[in-house]
Amino acid sequence: MNNFIIHNFIPGSEWVTIQVNDILNDPHYMDVKSIDLSAYEDGALIQDAFPYLNNEQRELMLTGLTDEMWGDMLGSDEEE
Repeated sequence: MNNFIIHNFIPGSEWVTIQVNDILNDPHYMDVKSIDLSAYEDGALIQDAFPYLNNEQRELMLTGLTDEMWGDMLGSDEEE
């Protein structure tokens, strides 16, 4: 997916806030290091560029799907 908007960019600052929209176009915000964002844009693997983001955040960046959306699509693992 790789679609994000940079918010709160301050020259010389180590961190930026990015907005990632899910497939329903709802915004989600994450703080990432600007150097890591540059590495990701240059082709670094997402898990290498952002080791401090959790799996759900990285999945949202890649696919636009939240953890809840995945659960809705795949159903519950619990038997009723």
